[in-house]
Amino acid sequence: MRTTLIAPTPPDVAAFGVRTLSAYLKKHGKDVRVIFLPGGVESFKYQEGFRYKYEDAIIEQLIELCRGSGLLGLSFMSNYLDRAMQLTSVLQEALDIPLVLGGVHPTVMPEESLQLADIVCVGEGEEALLELVTKIEAGEDFTGIKNLYVKRDGEIIRNLKRPLVQDLDSLPFFDFGLDEHYIYDNTTGRLEPMTLDLLERSFPMEPHIEGSFNDSYTRTKSYKTMTTRGCPHHCTFCAEKALADIYPGEKYLRRRSVPNVIEELLWVKENLPFVESIFLFDDVFLARPTPEIVEFGKQYKEKIGMPFHIQASPSTVTDERIDALVDAGMVFVEMGIQSTSQNGKELYKRKTSERTILKAADVLAKHLDRISPPCYHVILDNPWESPEDTAETLRTVTKLPRPFWLKRASLVCFPGTELYYKAKADGIIKTEEDEWREIYAKHLHTPKGTYLNILMYLAGFSYFPRWIVNLLAHERLISLLNRGALSEFYLALNRLGEMLIVVNKGIKSVFRGDFDRIARYVSKLRSKTA
Repeated sequence: MRTTLIAPTPPDVAAFGVRTLSAYLKKHGKDVRVIFLPGGVESFKYQEGFRYKYEDAIIEQLIELCRGSGLLGLSFMSNYLDRAMQLTSVLQEALDIPLVLGGVHPTVMPEESLQLADIVCVGEGEEALLELVTKIEAGEDFTGIKNLYVKRDGEIIRNLKRPLVQDLDSLPFFDFGLDEHYIYDNTTGRLEPMTLDLLERSFPMEPHIEGSFNDSYTRTKSYKTMTTRGCPHHCTFCAEKALADIYPGEKYLRRRSVPNVIEELLWVKENLPFVESIFLFDDVFLARPTPEIVEFGKQYKEKIGMPFHIQASPSTVTDERIDALVDAGMVFVEMGIQSTSQNGKELYKRKTSERTILKAADVLAKHLDRISPPCYHVILDNPWESPEDTAETLRTVTKLPRPFWLKRASLVCFPGTELYYKAKADGIIKTEEDEWREIYAKHLHTPKGTYLNILMYLAGFSYFPRWIVNLLAHERLISLLNRGALSEFYLALNRLGEMLIVVNKGIKSVFRGDFDRIARYVSKLRSKTA
C-alpha cells in the first residue's frame, strides 16, 4: 500500500515534517510518495486578505498522483491554512481515500482541523503514522491509535498521547532522496518527478561571506537541518510552548548526538554535491552544553568543512561557544531581540536584559573579520505595546555594534499561542474575518505603516547616521508623526525602500557577478592547497 504525503511549503522545500515521516515509514518497509507544493507570497505581501490559489492544472495533477494510494497525509503550519483548505477539499471530493492531517496547526487546533479531514495527528507523528498505515494495510480499526483524533459518525474520538521520542538518534535522517518525490516546477508549470537539478533549484540561498568581503552577503545553496527538537525558551508568540504543554512531565528539549549530526552532513556532502553551506535550523542551536558545542566544532571542522549558519538567543551566546563555532566555519548568526521594553519582555516572557543583548552582540562583533554581519530580529506592531515601548527597543537597536542586518517582524498571534488566546480575550481578534486578516492572510515580515516602524527600518542600515535616528525618535516627534492618518504614506516609504534595495542588489549582481565567481574559484584553490 502506498502512502502519499503532501507538503505545501515556502519556496525552499526543507519540509522537515513530511521528510522525517517519509524516512520513518521507508525505514519500516513502507511505500511512500512525497509531493512538494512550494510557493511564496512575497509578491502579495501588501495585499490585505490575500488567499493563495493553486492553478487548476496543478490540482488535477495532484489528484492523479494521489490516486491509488491507501492513505493521504498533509502536514502544514498555520500560515498555510488557506492552502490546506483548498487541498483537503479537492482531494476528498475527488478521491475516496483516508486523509490524515498533521503538523503544527493541526496539533494546536485539532478539533478545528477535523472540519477539514476525519483524522488528525497531534504531536510527533512517526510512530502514530506507522501504526495507522499498518492497520489500514491489515484492514483493522484505527480509531484507537494514540496521538490521533478521529471523527467517526459525527463524534470525535480523542486518543491519549504516546510518549515523546527521547532518543533522536534512533530516527532516520530527513528523506532527501529522489525516488517517488514530486515537486512543482515553476518553469514547466507542472508537478515533475524530483531530479537532482530540481532539488538544487529548490534549495534556499543563505548568506555568508567568502574571503574578506564582510561588508556584503554572498549567498550560497544551503542545506537546512535540525539537530534538536524543542526550545529552551517558552515565548508567548511561539507555538513551541503549546507543543511542549501537550507533554507535561516529559523532557521536551531533546538533542541528537554530535556523531549523528556529523553522519547526516557527511551523507549530504556525498549525495548533494551542489550544497555549499549548512543551515542548522534549530530554534536555538546554542541550547547545547558548551562541551558539546566545542566537540561539534572540532568534528565539523575536520569532517565537513563547509560554511554554516545558526540561530541563537542572547542568553546562550558566550565567547567560548562562538570562538569554537567560528573556528569550525560558522559564518552567520541570527539572534532574537524581539523587544527590550519592560512591557514587551513581560508579555513575550523573554526577560532578557538590554545588557545581555548588547554583550552577546559584542561577542559576535569580535568576529566580523570572519563572519557576515549578524541578523537581529525585532517584533513590531504589538497592540499591547505603546509607542514609547517601541521607541525603547529602537534605542537598543541603535546601540548594537555595526554592521548588522535587522529583520523586522509584524506580530502575528498564531493559533495555540498564549498571545492568540489573549488577543481573543481582549477583543483584538473577534471574528473569523479578524483571524484571516491578522493571522492567516498576514505577511509576517510586512510591518504596518507607522512612523516608528520607518525609524526601525532606518536603524537597520549600517551606514545610516544614528544621530539622525535618535533625533527623529524624540518623544515630541513620535507624538506628532506616529499617527494612523499617515499610515499609507509610511507604508509607501517602506515599499519604496524595499524596491530600492532590490534594484541595488540587481546592479551589484551585474557588476560583481564575474568578480564573485573569481573570488569563489580562488577560495577553492586556497582550500585545496592548504
